[in-house]
Amino acid sequence: GMMGGSLSHEYMLLTPAGEDSIAICPECGYSANVEAAPSIVHNENKLPKEEMREVETPGVGTIEDLCEFLNIPAENTCKAVVYQKNEDDSYIVAFIRGDLDINETKLVNALGCDIHPAEITADCELNAGFIGPVGLSDKITVLFDNSLKGVDNFATGANKVDKHYVGFNIERDYGEVEYLDLAKITEGGTCPECGKHTITISRGIEVGNIFQLGTKYSKTMNFKYTDENGEEKYPIMGCYGIGVGRMAASICEVRHDDYGPIWPITIAPWQVHLCCLRSDDADKLYETLQNKGIEVIYDDRKARPGAMFADADLLGVPVRVVVSPRNLKENAVEISTRDKQIDKQKTPMDDAVAEVERIIKKLTDDIYEHVK
Repeated sequence: GMMGGSLSHEYMLLTPAGEDSIAICPECGYSANVEAAPSIVHNENKLPKEEMREVETPGVGTIEDLCEFLNIPAENTCKAVVYQKNEDDSYIVAFIRGDLDINETKLVNALGCDIHPAEITADCELNAGFIGPVGLSDKITVLFDNSLKGVDNFATGANKVDKHYVGFNIERDYGEVEYLDLAKITEGGTCPECGKHTITISRGIEVGNIFQLGTKYSKTMNFKYTDENGEEKYPIMGCYGIGVGRMAASICEVRHDDYGPIWPITIAPWQVHLCCLRSDDADKLYETLQNKGIEVIYDDRKARPGAMFADADLLGVPVRVVVSPRNLKENAVEISTRDKQIDKQKTPMDDAVAEVERIIKKLTDDIYEHVK
């Protein structure tokens, strides 16, 4: 990417709710953001080599329509994807095999500048739906993806409305080109690590990252230090980030039920949710818990028990203490944990604070045991 230089490590939580797509190989454990994963394509010549000729293709402006009209596979079509450079609005046409898609991050890195989807106007010398390599203006930047390499016979646009070329051979009919990796890796694609056709695409949330910046920024700022030998050198830099907001979203994805989140005790907004169905009997318990340094949310609303408990589930606080007239007849309170390890445990009022402290310690120890 633009910030990280040539290498970065991302820490991903795999979840269908993620905003990133991750390429994973279950065979060897390879994993990479699809923005960075190489697309490896093994082409076969499914059509015999022939001379290039122009054919009428009235109203055939998509790859799907072209394949149906000519009765050919998408692997034998050469698709044009058009962008413009942000800096001067000049046009870029990236050619790719018809069954694949352009990876915009790879394209930006190849060009070394930012881009945006093109607005094709009447005077831009491009005919949308019929764009091909042959006869393009030299004002246009043209790039070719690796997926086009080694195929003898393509159908592609003829740069004329309602016309395509068939039998197009890049080296013969266009000339020598430099092929680049511009395509998105696909489900079932070739793993860059083990070479098997086992790639799966999963969604993920990026909860942390490490950018290996090297000397990119220290050289730009002319930032130097003097080493023990008296020589000036550029510091090697790194950038380490944790997405706090994404972390919260990720934890909700992993720890929840049908009623709401189940916060781990170590990051919960409160440790204890005190539900009081008669406030004058819970005030002292609230003050004692607070004085012990326990973080408490105190619900003393004049609400029905069902509504109060539903709101408690929705907040997801790890420990719930219920003070009610029914329990107070037995001089007890009811204690539960949001993860249901403890469910409606009756505890004498005099022991309530000590029991809450014990539960908090156990929930905390359980988490740190996983960390180790």
